[in-house]
Amino acid sequence: RYPPHASHHTCGTVRVTMDYDDFDAQAGSHLPAFHLTPTTVVHGFDAAIEVDSSAGVGVYGGGALDDSDSPDMYVPEVIQKFVLYFHKQIQDRNVAEIHFIYENTFNKLTDRFFKSSPWPSADAVAPLVDEDPVFMMLYKELYYRHIYAKLQPTLDQRFESWENYGVIFDFLLTQPASALAETPLALPDQWVWDIVDEYIYQFQDFCRWRSRLKTKTVDEVEQLKENGQLYSAVTVLRTLRQLVTRSGITGSLAAEGACSQESADATAAVAGMPGATRSDADGAFAKSPLYRMLGYFALVGQLRVHCLLGDYRTALRCVACVDLAKRGLFTRVTACHIAVCYYVGWCYLMIRRYVDATRTFSSVLIFLSRTKAYLSRSSNYDAILKKNEQMHGALAICLCLCPQPAVDDNLVSALNDKFADKIARMQRGDESAFEDVFSFACPKFVAPCAPNYDDAAAEYSFHEAYRLQLRLFLGEVRQQALLPTLRSYLKLYSAIDTAKLASFLDLPPGACHAQLQALKHKSHAKIWSGGEPLSGSPASSPTELNFFVASDVVHVISNAVTKRYSDYFTRQSIKFEEMMAALTPQAKAHVGPKAAA
Repeated sequence: RYPPHASHHTCGTVRVTMDYDDFDAQAGSHLPAFHLTPTTVVHGFDAAIEVDSSAGVGVYGGGALDDSDSPDMYVPEVIQKFVLYFHKQIQDRNVAEIHFIYENTFNKLTDRFFKSSPWPSADAVAPLVDEDPVFMMLYKELYYRHIYAKLQPTLDQRFESWENYGVIFDFLLTQPASALAETPLALPDQWVWDIVDEYIYQFQDFCRWRSRLKTKTVDEVEQLKENGQLYSAVTVLRTLRQLVTRSGITGSLAAEGACSQESADATAAVAGMPGATRSDADGAFAKSPLYRMLGYFALVGQLRVHCLLGDYRTALRCVACVDLAKRGLFTRVTACHIAVCYYVGWCYLMIRRYVDATRTFSSVLIFLSRTKAYLSRSSNYDAILKKNEQMHGALAICLCLCPQPAVDDNLVSALNDKFADKIARMQRGDESAFEDVFSFACPKFVAPCAPNYDDAAAEYSFHEAYRLQLRLFLGEVRQQALLPTLRSYLKLYSAIDTAKLASFLDLPPGACHAQLQALKHKSHAKIWSGGEPLSGSPASSPTELNFFVASDVVHVISNAVTKRYSDYFTRQSIKFEEMMAALTPQAKAHVGPKAAA
């Protein structure tokens, strides 16, 4: 694999010159020193690559493979320099430099050398770092994550990646408190989040992959049967709970006033450690930045796993000590911020708290729209865009099931641009439109148990978990099938006789009364006002209209917010002035200095 084999080429020797000068110019002086240090022979980022198609031998910076060397064990010279420098920063616990390497240098090297191939194997890199176990488990984490992102992992690679995460978490969970200050591990918050996030993603991907029994070979089925404990939902949840407990994060948040002691105890109870928060608040692990953030991200991880399993109330209980009304630790990492709002909002949607779901989705979507220019520089921008689109779809569902007046105008405009046709169909009660938007916006649900490997011909699909959630959701939609039409008639009147309304709906008067009761019932739900996500007080939803029935007459009260056209006019005037200011110099330059004068 390293370098590319001769079969990739069809003639002679091909010489490919890497444009490293452009690479260094783009990176500027922010790159670590080893990237820019020249050598007597042009090596490193000024090297050229030669591929001999007949021998399958590659030259990176002048070094060639011997006949006795394996291509899998070959590490280009520039990657050797990178590994040595990276290893030194890990040993020195230089978090700032580790963050830069992780966010920038590693991604640029990947795009340059390993866009469609894996990085050098751990066995090839180990001699360079004296087989340092801490660095090797971190390197393997990056190695397998790259394979999942860019390539198609084999079954062995899936198992090896799972085992490596076991090594990482065992290392973190078995560190004694007395030796915590000497632990040779300090990571930036972004990497800590990505470790937890990727661990759950690989569990999710494996659960869906193993369900496709008809595509498995006999050998793969036998390996799956022999390793049934791997990628177990129980193991994943137990690991996340142990991380929460070891970190003492719930007690720390309560001690700092970020949440109430009752909320911290509720979170600890979900983790299986009731009453442990008070004793852990002052522990050594609670004071460690690494363990603090690891435990916090594990809370968010539990939220995600329970949501994937369809247990929405337990998912919200897992983040009982996370107050979305405050600027919590989840805002330190943008991906974590998005994940918290997306999964909390989805849980609200599925438990019929549409007002809370609308507020949650709206807050993060407004944040993303305002920081789009900054986030576009992130290496995870594609994933952010995908979640952004999904949350727009979920918000469209909420507004169709529970129309609300107080929604940002920019969000409404964006929804009309993205889902105008689907929204119109959903407002008419079209189930297929609800299904389309639901399938687009929902997370990829998983089943907690493995399929029956002895019956490969069974009609089992990894879509079973999704179909179950869809069936529950469409049941709610069917209950509200006539409510959009009923709302549209009520908007036209301040008072209307029930018999007349029943004739409009083509229903008998008794059925019309039942639909009015259903509309009133669906407009009442718990509304969150701070604290635990599951908390809230029963109240009438702030819908566009309210009504009451007296003496067979429906009296309608409009709650529609009067649009402030002055604000819109002011914004458009400012935008027009900015456009004119930008166009005026260009117009003068186009006409010429004499004509402009």
